[in-house]
Amino acid sequence: MHHLRNILLSMHLARRRVLGALPAATIAVVLATAGPSARAEDAHGVRPGLDPANPVVLTVGVPRNFGYLSTLWAKDVQVPGVRIEYKYFPNFIDMLTAFNGRQLDVTEIGDVGAAQSFAASKGGVRVIAVTQPNPENTGLLVAKDSPYKTFADLKGKQLLFLKSTNTYLGVKNQIAAAKLKEDDFRIVELAGPSAVKAFQTGQIEGYYTIDPNMADVVEKTGARLIATGTDMGIENLYPYVSHEKVIAEKKAALAAFVQALADTIAWAQAHPDEQARLVAPKVQFTESAIRETFRRGAKGLQIIDEGFHARQQRNLDALLAAGVLKQPVSAQNLYLTTFNASIAPSSAGANEAAASATR
Repeated sequence: MHHLRNILLSMHLARRRVLGALPAATIAVVLATAGPSARAEDAHGVRPGLDPANPVVLTVGVPRNFGYLSTLWAKDVQVPGVRIEYKYFPNFIDMLTAFNGRQLDVTEIGDVGAAQSFAASKGGVRVIAVTQPNPENTGLLVAKDSPYKTFADLKGKQLLFLKSTNTYLGVKNQIAAAKLKEDDFRIVELAGPSAVKAFQTGQIEGYYTIDPNMADVVEKTGARLIATGTDMGIENLYPYVSHEKVIAEKKAALAAFVQALADTIAWAQAHPDEQARLVAPKVQFTESAIRETFRRGAKGLQIIDEGFHARQQRNLDALLAAGVLKQPVSAQNLYLTTFNASIAPSSAGANEAAASATR
C-alpha cells in the first residue's frame, strides 16, 4: 500500500510539472479535453465548505414571467452538497412578497426590482449574479390590423406598462427621441392577464411587455412588434438576488448555485428544443414561445466589475431622476463581485455548448 501511494504521488507531481511548463491557454485546452471523469469533477465536484452528507438547503423562487430559473426547476437541477428546493410562482407579485418576507433564499427579478428591494431592505438584498442584456426580450406591441408603425404614431393613444419597471426609462427615451412629451400619451398601468386582455380586446393601442408573454401574444393574435428594448435604449437585465444573511451563512452553496445556473444556461442554448419541451408545460406557454424567448435572450451571465458598476450607476441615477426609485442606490453595493468566479460554464457546460454550435 505504501509503495502504491508513492507511485500515485509521483504521477501527481509529474502531472503538475507538465502543466506548470505549459502556457495558461494550453492548460485550459488540456483540462477541457480531459476524459469523462475530469469533466464530471469540474461540473459536479463538491465545493469546499459543502458536504453531500449534510446538504445546505437553498429555497429558490421561480417566476413564470421571464429568465432561466424555470429551466433549472423543469430539470430539477441539483448540485452536491446543496439541496435546492424550488417554489414556483405564477404571480410575480406573490414571489416578490415571499422573497422580501425572507421565505426565499434566492430568486430572479428585474434590475429595477433588485434596486427597489435593496432600498426597501436598507441594503439587506444583494445581487449575486446577473444575466447579459436582454433588450430583445422586451418591446412595444400594436394590434395586427392597427395603423401604427412607429412609436410617434401612437401620440394621443394609450400606452400600457408599469412605471415601476425599466420600461418607463425606455418610454422616456422614446419620447425624447420623438421630440414629444409624456402628456402626449395616456399611460395605463396594468400587469398579467388583465394587461393581456386589455390589449387583445382593443382597449389599449400600445402594449409594452416581455418574453415569453410577448412571443406568446404575437403568436396567438398576430400582434406586431414595432420597437424592442434596443430601440428603447434599455438593457433589460435579469439579476439573481439573495439576502445579506443568506450570503454570509450559505456562501459556498450560493457559489455552487451560480455555477449550476451558468451550466444550465449553456445547456439551454445547446438544446433549445429540449428546453422548450421541458419548460413550456411548466409555465403554460407554447414551446415555440419558449424557443423564441431564449433565442433572442441573454446567452449567459456577465462579470460584475468596475465597468459594470459604472454603467449601472448611470441607470440607477436615471431611475431616481424619473421617480422610479425614491432614494439613491449604489450599484457597487447592490451588485456583488463575490461570485464572479462561478459565472462561466464549467468545462462540461462549455464543451457541450461548443459541440452544439458546430452541429
